Amino acid sequence: MDNVSSSNKLPQKYDVLINFTGEDIHRKFVSHLNSVLSTVGLTTFLHHHNAVKSTHIQEPILSHCRVAIVVFTQTYSQSAWCLNQLLQIIKWHETYCRHVLPVYYEIQPSDVRLQKGDFGKALKETAQQIFSGQELEHGMSRWSLL
Repeated sequence: MDNVSSSNKLPQKYDVLINFTGEDIHRKFVSHLNSVLSTVGLTTFLHHHNAVKSTHIQEPILSHCRVAIVVFTQTYSQSAWCLNQLLQIIKWHETYCRHVLPVYYEIQPSDVRLQKGDFGKALKETAQQIFSGQELEHGMSRWSLL
């Protein structure tokens, strides 16, 4: 049912990359989204840190996608892995002018955009673990683009 692939079995092209974190969200929402997209003939790549061993989204996957869907949840900003992937997705969006569709699952869009509430607090804490100085400021401002 899921189109989760390892790097040695990658098709030439994906229509949609779905980026998320957590098995709970996978079972509750992402599996249904993936099923609907597959039903209408779209090829998806489910990208979450439990399924993909690499640190970063592989360039061939992202460059051949038409759309990236980022599923924001309360726990998304607690994951350094997710935040790094989000930076790659934003860069991909700016470079290739591809669409990024944010999905706010059980979280207010303003909490993500304005980096406030529990999401914002976790974002700052996680960012401070992986960045420092000017790089930290740059990352925080880039993440607010969605």
